[in-house]
Amino acid sequence: MVSWKILDDADSDFGFLHRLDVPSSGLILAAKTYAAYYDLQLQLRSRSLARDYVVLNHGKLKRHKVDARLHWTGNFATRSGGQGKPSETRVSVVAFAGMNGSTYTMALVRVCTGRRHQIRSHCAYIGHPTVSDGRYTSWRTYQGDLGLSERNFLHRCRLTFRDANGELHKAKLPLPEDLRKAAHHLIYDRWLGLGGAKASVPDTSIQTEPSSK
Repeated sequence: MVSWKILDDADSDFGFLHRLDVPSSGLILAAKTYAAYYDLQLQLRSRSLARDYVVLNHGKLKRHKVDARLHWTGNFATRSGGQGKPSETRVSVVAFAGMNGSTYTMALVRVCTGRRHQIRSHCAYIGHPTVSDGRYTSWRTYQGDLGLSERNFLHRCRLTFRDANGELHKAKLPLPEDLRKAAHHLIYDRWLGLGGAKASVPDTSIQTEPSSK
């Protein structure tokens, strides 16, 4: 039986390169060797390891780049703006949607830094919090969101990285069943806001890269 020592090494995060907020979903990258771990860490810190997410946001969100610093203490919410660590989030619009008079944006989001709760805090900071996020929305908004999605609508759908030989790899994961069901309840109009007829759920494995603008 093959034994990978890094999987027992807490100082190297057991080989894991990153985490996911609970109860978000999606891909997680882990290394089986120390060589792979440090190589991927270098890609992560140099921003050549890309992490893309499908996020459902409140309101009509425009293509955006958020450069707000992030600060957190203990288990309290992460604060955007002011003092903190430099943080960058890029957002591209996949589709506009609506339900029961509320407007939503299905977005493809890329984190360029990867701070604690970065997407959730940055989205709330620009006035478009993620759906069913009990920490970064008001209690009333959160309770209303639960009728659409029982958990935070945030899913890591794609990881892009290179192996030791320099070969590019792209791992993709579609929306899980619970988020697909939530997405099917919405009425979509990609370009003009809310439409009158229910369209198909947008392809969340789109090939375009998140905007840097």
